Amino acid sequence: MDNPYIVIILASLLIVFSYIFTQISKYTKIPSVIFLIGTGVAAQYGVKSMGMEIPDLTQHLGLLGIIGLMMIVLEGALDIKIHRNKIRTILAAFATSVLILGVTNSLIACILYFTQSIDFMTAFFYAIPLSVVSSAIVIPSVHTLIPAKKEFMILEATLSDIFGIMLFSLWIKEPSAGQTYFEAISLNIIISVGVSVLLSYFLVYIFLKIKTEIKFFLFLAILALLFSIGEYFHYSALIIILIFGLVLNNTHAFFKGFLKNLIDPEKVKEIRHEFVIITNESSFLIRTFFFVVFGLTMNLEGLFNPEAIIIAVLVMMVIFFSRALNLKLFIKSTIFPQMLIAPRGLVTILLFQKIVEHYNVIPFSEAILAWVIIGTNLIMMLGLIASGSSEEDILRLNVRDGSSEDIDFDGDLSSLEEKSQPE
Repeated sequence: MDNPYIVIILASLLIVFSYIFTQISKYTKIPSVIFLIGTGVAAQYGVKSMGMEIPDLTQHLGLLGIIGLMMIVLEGALDIKIHRNKIRTILAAFATSVLILGVTNSLIACILYFTQSIDFMTAFFYAIPLSVVSSAIVIPSVHTLIPAKKEFMILEATLSDIFGIMLFSLWIKEPSAGQTYFEAISLNIIISVGVSVLLSYFLVYIFLKIKTEIKFFLFLAILALLFSIGEYFHYSALIIILIFGLVLNNTHAFFKGFLKNLIDPEKVKEIRHEFVIITNESSFLIRTFFFVVFGLTMNLEGLFNPEAIIIAVLVMMVIFFSRALNLKLFIKSTIFPQMLIAPRGLVTILLFQKIVEHYNVIPFSEAILAWVIIGTNLIMMLGLIASGSSEEDILRLNVRDGSSEDIDFDGDLSSLEEKSQPE
């Protein structure tokens, strides 16, 4: 691997294969992450069979994960339209992400408590990585769903990432003296959201005023800087990325009154289009290397250990039971197929690695991690295949009659005019 041309050849082949996997995924609905992890595992077997050593890529995995998380959340935010008719969808996604995270985390903690011989509070902390839905997998996988369902799943997965990382960061940081975890979380949210909103308005305004050609990666660098500073001090800096994307994609909702005169709608549309292209391409590239490196560095010893498989199955039962219960009781919608769309992936791996680095301890077997990631992705695949891509609105989030027409209206009258045309 000392030859740089060999590295370039291998990296280029990975990108080509990843593109092929993405195209296969669109037609088969098999998540491309399965192919990517499988490629990494196959490469690991190949390297070991030739008697070669695999270099330590753990640090690279963490860096790829952090950058990937930023780009994927930004990609999801740029795909969400805000309108008053979608408030119910947004609130439902918010409630779902919070409730499912809390219930799932508690139940998985019980499993780890009884199987890993650790105290419950430690088990609760170790359970966080397994409780977070992966927006890195959900966002590119739900393209066949109708707009209302797609937006709901993107919002829920993105918020699950944010709240999971927020809970994890606060746990590591520990609340200040005389402060409860609830108070610490509440203060963290208030500060994070307040600063994020102000920064997002400022960044979008400045971005529209820049006239030089070199500006997109400049702003990505600024977002990365703000995100890293926030995470360093254990604030929920991912909210900055989410809100910036929402503001840029919904200037009609955020720039009202006298603020409306500060922006040019046509320029906003052009910039947003270019941002979408950059984030989509970057997310694709980072996802490719992240999951291949994960497969390449995954500890395959004990992968077929019966105990690890049983624990992974119990964890997955908890994940889907919690989802079904929440969707049925709180969202008041049909629970198929969205109860099956709960893949674990990038954030799960990232938080697992952080526990290893921060406490110098492996919280649970990597085999459990691998089986939960593979299993939840396969189950999502079956759900998407079984649901098809019909225009029937399975979510039924509209409070009046369950139709998707009110939800899908995004402020553009043309959408309603098209629906009113006789067939």
